[in-house]
Amino acid sequence: MKKTQIEETIKLRRWFETPIGEAYKHAEAALLSEKLGENFRSEVLQLDFIGWEDEFHEAMRFAHYTILDQAANDCTKYTRVVGGAESLPIDTHSVDIVIMPHTLEFEEDPHQVLREVTRVLKPEGIVLLTGFNPWAFWHLPRFLPQAKEKTPWNGRFIARYRVIDWLNLLDFEIEVSRGCCLFPLVKKREEDHSKQTLLEKIAARIPCVPAAYFVMGVKRVSGGTSVFHLENLKKRFISSPSVEPVTKTIHVEKKRANIH
Repeated sequence: MKKTQIEETIKLRRWFETPIGEAYKHAEAALLSEKLGENFRSEVLQLDFIGWEDEFHEAMRFAHYTILDQAANDCTKYTRVVGGAESLPIDTHSVDIVIMPHTLEFEEDPHQVLREVTRVLKPEGIVLLTGFNPWAFWHLPRFLPQAKEKTPWNGRFIARYRVIDWLNLLDFEIEVSRGCCLFPLVKKREEDHSKQTLLEKIAARIPCVPAAYFVMGVKRVSGGTSVFHLENLKKRFISSPSVEPVTKTIHVEKKRANIH
């Protein structure tokens, strides 16, 4: 992992603490919480430590949750594995859900990252991905000379349709694809981020309005079955009591490790 890439990840984490960064954070966390709550799975892996995991962790409180961090510089109560997304130190077919919060924008080889995600996901596994919309007029300042060198505007923004094409080539079926954070400069109550008015639903379909996007893909295999949702699982299993997350950091060098 290159030092500059680690620095950009840390800067992005700090940007989410700014007033405009918080608008993106709340909008994306609402969608992540919704889909994590609907699709309970036991093994969840997140690529990159972003600092606002608390906003959607409650939706997967019974899952074994691990964060892949490029460098364990900041403290967190969640279990972390130190490594790079281009070569995940995770066993093949060992993860149920992979969360990718703006991961691709700051990776040198986003195709390789998605291939690694495909490798570690179990059949019918889920990827939850967020990204900055390169066509949003909210992002026009990133073309100014002074802004182009600052995080996150110096990232390589990837269009949603291109990400979906890449996922389709890797045999993912797209179940959700939508724009979010429609008006990042307008302060909105946190509890309203998961609710869309009729005007917002229309605005979400206009390519230049959503400042970010959310994609949910399911890894399909030949003869695979459809993804189980929470209500189906409740009929089959008895929920185990909630346990406090373990505070530890796992350092992995080259060798792949099972996150179980």
